[in-house]
Amino acid sequence: MTKSKDTEKTYILRDDGSLSWLLFHTVRVLRRHSAPGYSQQRILGMLEEMGPMSQKEVQEILNIQPGSLSELCAKLEDKKLIERKRDENDRRNVILNITEEGRKKRREILKQKDDLMFETLQPDEREQLRAILLRLAEHAAKKDDIDLIDQTEQLKGGHR
Repeated sequence: MTKSKDTEKTYILRDDGSLSWLLFHTVRVLRRHSAPGYSQQRILGMLEEMGPMSQKEVQEILNIQPGSLSELCAKLEDKKLIERKRDENDRRNVILNITEEGRKKRREILKQKDDLMFETLQPDEREQLRAILLRLAEHAAKKDDIDLIDQTEQLKGGHR
């Protein structure tokens, strides 16, 4: 049985008291509004946050097939959003790095997504949500013994 167009856009929203379910559901619905090129956005985000890294590392962390990643990187490179260079120490490795244009494009995309996804919230509500989500992320990271780097000051206003 195939889904009709209407069925693909239908979600059942029920508040059963579970915050985790409501958060998951909200993210699921909001992701439908994500700009095209979600995988490209993930690559740009990783390179901006973690710095230059090998194509193999990006592939493993994002769980992307090698051929798919090569195609995505070629598109990003054509748009001058990333640079690909051979590793001087091991010519078999390709090092990826985000360009200034890539950083600028990523900020534009994130602002557009924020404006679209959170347009129903007042500025003070957005700040409250940001504070709550940061607290949840920090708590989850501690439970998983993950070090979070506090870049709050750098990221305020969408700038790094």
